[in-house]
Order: sequence, then C-alpha cells, then structure tokens
Amino acid sequence: MTAQPQGGVLRWFLSGRWQAGLSIAVLFSLAGLVPFLAAPLFLNCVALVALVTIQAGRKESLEVLVIAGIASMLFTFNPWFGVIFALVAWLPGRLLGEGLHWDTQWSGVVWVLIGLSLLILVLMLWVVPLGAGPDFWQTQMTQMLKPLAKEISKVQMAAVLRMTPLLPGIMAAGLVLLWTLAALLASRWYERYQGLDRPQRVYGSLELPGMLIWLVVATLLGISLLHGALAWPLQNLALLVGTWYLLQGLSFVHLWFAAKGWPTIALLGLYIALILLSQLLLVLSVLGILDRVFHLRQRLLRPRS
Repeated sequence: MTAQPQGGVLRWFLSGRWQAGLSIAVLFSLAGLVPFLAAPLFLNCVALVALVTIQAGRKESLEVLVIAGIASMLFTFNPWFGVIFALVAWLPGRLLGEGLHWDTQWSGVVWVLIGLSLLILVLMLWVVPLGAGPDFWQTQMTQMLKPLAKEISKVQMAAVLRMTPLLPGIMAAGLVLLWTLAALLASRWYERYQGLDRPQRVYGSLELPGMLIWLVVATLLGISLLHGALAWPLQNLALLVGTWYLLQGLSFVHLWFAAKGWPTIALLGLYIALILLSQLLLVLSVLGILDRVFHLRQRLLRPRS
C-alpha cells in the first residue's frame, strides 16, 4: 500500500518555498539573537534544509537558500547573516540531504560527515589561525577567560588552557554530532511526511567505511613518533576520528539493544550515563573500532544453530 503524506506542520512547511524559507530564516535568526537556544535552533535549521532537499529537490533547496538568506538579513538587520546562513546552515543541510537521497541507509550521510568535518578541521587548524598554530587558540582562550579570572581557580584555568590546543578537534567533533542528529531528524521527518509509522532508516545500520581504520593506525603512529607542533594536527585529527568511531559504537549499541529486544528506556539510560560519565565516550569509540575490525554486528545478527 502506498503511503500517503501526513498533514500537520510538516505538510504546511513543505507546501511551498516561502513557508520553508521564512520558517528556516526565523529559526536561524533566533539562533543568532538568543545564544542559549543557538544549538537546538541551529540543529533544526540544518535538519529542515536537509528535509527540503530530500522531499522537494535541489532547485527548491536553492530557492530556500535565497529566501532564507535574504530574510535572515532583514530580520537581524545584519547583511552578514545571509552569508553565515549559507555557509553554516544551508550548505551542511544541503549536503546531508544529498547524502540521505543517495542511499536508503547511511553510507551517503557518513561520507558527508567525514568530508565536512575534515574541512572544518583544516579551517580551524590552518586557515583561521593564519599559520599561528596552537598559540592562536591559547591567546583567544586567555582573552575569553579574563573576565572570569576572579571566579575560577588557577587550577581550573590551567586545566582549560591545557585543553585549548585541542579546540579545533573539539569543534569539528561537536559539529559531527550535531550534523548526525540533523540527519536523523530529517530522515524521520521525511518518513513521517510519507506516512510511515516505523523508521525505515534505523541508526543501528550506520557503518563507517572499512578503509577508515588505516587512518586510525596512521594517526596513532604519527602521534607516537612526532612531538610538539608537529603532533598538534594529528592530536586534533585523533579526536575527530574518535568521534566518527563513537558514532559506529553507538550504532552497534542500538543494534544490540534491538537484537536483544531491550526496552527503549534502557537506551535512554545509556545516554544519560554518557552525559554523566564522559569516560564512556572513549569506551564506545573503542567499541566502534572493534566492531568495524572484527565485524561484531555480523556475529550478533548471525542466526544461531
């Protein structure tokens, strides 16, 4: 039976380029004007652009870019907001939409995530600092912490500054997680619009390319052999690659829970534990590597005799 498009907000949003463009512009403008809501609003902007790309097509996606870009400038009285929207919200959303359209599972999205995050890392390592290296980020963080000098201890200040050289990798890793959530949202919204009650593209089917393991080996080898400024880019790359395998590890956990028939509340408990115990992120990254190298998911799904 052919699924019929659902009504409600999604149907209204996708009913015309003006509704889509102005809705996205409002969300993006609010993200810039209300900092504490920036992350969820920005997430929705990227997801909605991806949804337009999958459902309406490439031409409509370009029309939404023009409408939302101009509207963002008018709403904020800032001409740069249109440019920022095109680069940080529309472009990732468009590419994620193309990735979702390319494949019925996650391989297209995975390649988009890898390419975009590597681009961000390169920009943060060499373009933004203009060749100044980690000293640039140390200076920026020191300036940001000056107003808080009386409120935080010297030990806390030193701990933050020690982590500062990893800011490029941290920012790229954070964007990977945000883009992944945006792709998940766009995929689910598209399925709901099509009238599908059960997800067809489940997160447990996400897998990284097998060849990527050689990048892990090369990165770890480089970090062990190089020191100082030469090791700095590789340390940030290791953080980013670890985030990719965190996605693989989480995918395996989702698949495990589904195979065992465990309730959703157990999965929710895992995510709460991840928030409270950040050390588990490393464990899941290692699990992702083991899954990819030893094909753990194939063994999990193999029928038992």
